[in-house]
Amino acid sequence: MATLEQLIDEARALSAAEKAKLRQELDRDFEQTESAQPSKPNYRTGELERAWIAAHRSEYMNQWVAVEGDRLIAHGTNPRQVYLAARKAGIDVPYLVQVVKPEEPYSGGWL
Repeated sequence: MATLEQLIDEARALSAAEKAKLRQELDRDFEQTESAQPSKPNYRTGELERAWIAAHRSEYMNQWVAVEGDRLIAHGTNPRQVYLAARKAGIDVPYLVQVVKPEEPYSGGWL
């Protein structure tokens, strides 16, 4: 199998028309490869924030927390103060949530 350098040398030896055709084929292949890969959403999913809260739930139980990505920005018992502290830290739309004990699954009937 040829190395990349060998392929480049061979491509340089092609005529202008052959180079144009090679470029079209490579561009088409590149576009197909790009479209096959799942793209990262261009919106905020809150995935990192939820993971941080799950990992630190016991430390901030019954408090309000403002989290940005995987870092704590502010916390406290007053949601307005936590929100304002996050805004002061430069976050336009803080991820603000009250940390509470997760609900247990409901089990109706006799146990």
